[in-house]
Amino acid sequence: MEVKRDILWRVYLSYILMVIACIAIFGKAVYIQQVEGAKWRSMSDSLHQRIDEIEAERGTIYSEDGQMLSTSIPQFDIFIDFRVAGLREKNGLRFRENIDSLSFHLAQLFKDMSPVEYKRVLQQAYKAQDGYFPLKKKISFTQYDSLRNFPLFKLGRYKSGMIANERTIRLNPYQMLAFRTIGLARDSNKVGLEKTYDAVLKGRNGKQTVRSIAGGIGVPVDDTYLIEPETGKDIVSTIDVFIQDIAEAALMKMMVQNEAENGCAIVLETKTGKVKAIANLGRMANGTYWENLNYAITPSEPGSTFKLATLMALLEDKKVNLNQVIIGNGSDELIDLLIRCFCEPKQDNILICEPTVGMFKVYAQLNNAEVLNAPLKKESFLFDEQVILKTTNLRTKLIFICTPNN
Repeated sequence: MEVKRDILWRVYLSYILMVIACIAIFGKAVYIQQVEGAKWRSMSDSLHQRIDEIEAERGTIYSEDGQMLSTSIPQFDIFIDFRVAGLREKNGLRFRENIDSLSFHLAQLFKDMSPVEYKRVLQQAYKAQDGYFPLKKKISFTQYDSLRNFPLFKLGRYKSGMIANERTIRLNPYQMLAFRTIGLARDSNKVGLEKTYDAVLKGRNGKQTVRSIAGGIGVPVDDTYLIEPETGKDIVSTIDVFIQDIAEAALMKMMVQNEAENGCAIVLETKTGKVKAIANLGRMANGTYWENLNYAITPSEPGSTFKLATLMALLEDKKVNLNQVIIGNGSDELIDLLIRCFCEPKQDNILICEPTVGMFKVYAQLNNAEVLNAPLKKESFLFDEQVILKTTNLRTKLIFICTPNN
């Protein structure tokens, strides 16, 4: 009897302790939910929220006649948060009332699935309570404008769960027209005007609070910004679209006709010096031509094309006059004429600065004149005055100093 009483006493004690523990746990749960709920929810949000940088809208590049050469257009990724209270309340009444009409409109807009397929996909995501269901990516502003007026979505974000993530893409409306001159606004290795005026075009980025969800994707907490993005400034180039089109068509015709590897055409307004057109074409692997490189400003030996510009600059700055200018049928004729005039065969010499055009040596040998060489500086390819002075002698009758060295 004593043993039985002892066992019962222990059972009752254990039962009472378990009841007390359950009451304590339940009480603590109620306390946390009702009293400390706001505190813990705030802490949870802080752990899942971060501040993201919002890229500013880039400025537009215009032609001189007001045409857009490069501009930014918005693109949208659309997601649905099926966990929002607006979709779950009253056992999902709002979702059920709009699912058929929404599916119909989505099928009409995107034409990639039937209304039945859209309804099935949306119902599956709703059942799974998907917090970031990807409905459609990379849609245009026109599509987005239609989408936000669809059944359910027109009720707003907090009743429909629709999330629109906006980003901008760079568009060249005229495609190949002055493509390399206008340039590319890539994250790295920008080229053309996009690179030169990047600091002006890019504006100032903003900051926004976002909530992290699966995959590290950030969803804006609301539509406000901590720092409002500042749109970049527009720039106006000297390019004229009409002249550019003519120049590019003419260059393309000559490139195809001559099966050339690359070429460029530049049109200058002589009164102001404005570049009205600059076309660059290079042959691609498949034999077609495209603006793949700005050949017009690619560093290269300009050759004889630079002689006229040099002469014009000298005349304009009054460094020489027309009485000091000799005009010949190409540089070869003038090189031969100068050596014949100034050098006595087998006695006199000329001095050149290599690397340079080979015709100096050819005509010197034809006229029995010795050739002295004062090489250009290896690092800069500039003339070395000291070497020139040391190399010359009393029989040196001509020193060829050219810019460029041709």
